[in-house]
Amino acid sequence: MGAKTIRAIRREEIIRAARDLFSRKGYHGTTIPDIARAVGISAGLIYYVFPSKEDILLACSEEVATLHLNLFEQSSEIANPLQRFDFIVRELYRSLDRGSKMLIIMYRDSSTLPRETRHRILSMIKNLDNRFLELFREGQQVGVFAPDIPEPRVLAANVLGLAHLWALHKTWHFAPEIDLETYISAQLEYFHAQLLRKPAAGQSDGMGQAGKASAPDREPDS
Repeated sequence: MGAKTIRAIRREEIIRAARDLFSRKGYHGTTIPDIARAVGISAGLIYYVFPSKEDILLACSEEVATLHLNLFEQSSEIANPLQRFDFIVRELYRSLDRGSKMLIIMYRDSSTLPRETRHRILSMIKNLDNRFLELFREGQQVGVFAPDIPEPRVLAANVLGLAHLWALHKTWHFAPEIDLETYISAQLEYFHAQLLRKPAAGQSDGMGQAGKASAPDREPDS
């Protein structure tokens, strides 16, 4: 792959500066000149890359959504759907723990955006839900997940929703008693209870232990 163009580099710099400013000052409290000063360029150059401030916000959202969807590609070599699910959940929650600024922007400012822009952001979230639904169906087809997962669409939404809960409330609600890895493990236990077949008493669930599901936190093959 060739070197990034100057325009692509500027685009990344603008998105990074805007994300920081939006989280501190709010979307409506941040101006294009504010972003230009943070990047060290002229406001006119920003308009050369992005037609409007709204487009910058969308680019911030798209960048995060792309990172999350890429987790499905990164884990594609993991054959077992449960192990793949666990890998994606762990990396998704760690990513949102690092990138909570973008969530603050989405929850605080997105309701004031035009309807079309809000729908574009919502479609990114639903796209992630749909990828989880595809993984649920795959797990059902190979007999790893229960054939009657209760409310799978709600469960798919909960995967991201509970990640948002941690990212937005970790410092004043969970800390210091609960750390990120403890939170992830607890949520995976909840997800497993919804996804997995319930073995009969005394029978193995196919994962090596009767009545209890476990999946190693396995990295995908490089």
